[in-house]
Amino acid sequence: MSDVTDQWELAPPHTEREAPFVVVPDPATAATVALDAPVRNLQMLELQITGGATEIYLAQRAPADTAVSFDALPGKRDGDATQVSNRRLVKEIISQAHAAGLKVNLCADAPAIAAGDKEAFLAHVAQGIGAGADTVVVGALPTARWIADTHPGVPLVAGAPLGVSTAAYALRLQERYGVRRIVVPHATGLDEIAALCALDGLEVEVPVQTGSGTDCHHCRLPDQPGSGLGCRAGYQSAPAAEGAPVDLGGFLDGASDCALCDVPSLVALGVAALQIPGRESPIIRQNAKITQMYRRALDGVARGWSTKQTIADIDRVELTWQMGWVPRMCEQQRCRFRDTPRRRTHV
Repeated sequence: MSDVTDQWELAPPHTEREAPFVVVPDPATAATVALDAPVRNLQMLELQITGGATEIYLAQRAPADTAVSFDALPGKRDGDATQVSNRRLVKEIISQAHAAGLKVNLCADAPAIAAGDKEAFLAHVAQGIGAGADTVVVGALPTARWIADTHPGVPLVAGAPLGVSTAAYALRLQERYGVRRIVVPHATGLDEIAALCALDGLEVEVPVQTGSGTDCHHCRLPDQPGSGLGCRAGYQSAPAAEGAPVDLGGFLDGASDCALCDVPSLVALGVAALQIPGRESPIIRQNAKITQMYRRALDGVARGWSTKQTIADIDRVELTWQMGWVPRMCEQQRCRFRDTPRRRTHV
């Protein structure tokens, strides 16, 4: 296996469109960037705190008599829960998060809610706000309006299902719905992130380390039993009965995953938060390890280190780097902001 220096130097270049936005940040600005990590139980909260999270996001299970999810995920994905199981536990998680100095984002970001479920949805959101949630993440314009009208003092976050990909759209959400933060689609480029960060009064949150193309969850494949998350699945095709299967890869996924090498650029552009994926993660220790790796990247920026120095430090102390990260990310060219074959599939 290549040593860490060679591995870093073999990373694909940035696209011509994004290269001008690769700049060296002021080390002090790293402290202003939050790490927003997923939580669904107290053990996960403890691990994310240890991993270096400064914010968490969670969703509460909808009432038993409601047939839909009030957030962007089904109640379970591949058999693993995505939501906090009950109201009491939501309140306990929020209380402990606040005691540790973490901000709490309540996910109510379903891409659609039927008008007949409006009262149940608002009661559900009110429970989370009453439990102490600091913000509410929304996923549809009608629900954003309902919450803005009912809880005018609660900051709203435009979640990934809203697909905020233009400055005009972001400003509209800010002016008409009181949105204070936007979560950009996973395929958003550094140049697009720079334009959104330049808007006054709007925070920008960037998902890192897995995501889904341009408009997360709009394919609805996550709700199909047994299919898994469509954009993350691998597909094969055999042109004839006797032919060898052709690896189609994740053809629904128009973006790559790892953004570790580009954390300095994101800091320099002025993003407010990096979002770690995985409310449904079956291995919560591994999920917290992802948080820890991005914490190491942010800490490297704060020390004024180059990316190469940060990776060398990670390689020195983290078995996860050589045993998992390098073969799964680096060697597969799953580089979020680099010119890779997978990245080129996104239009």
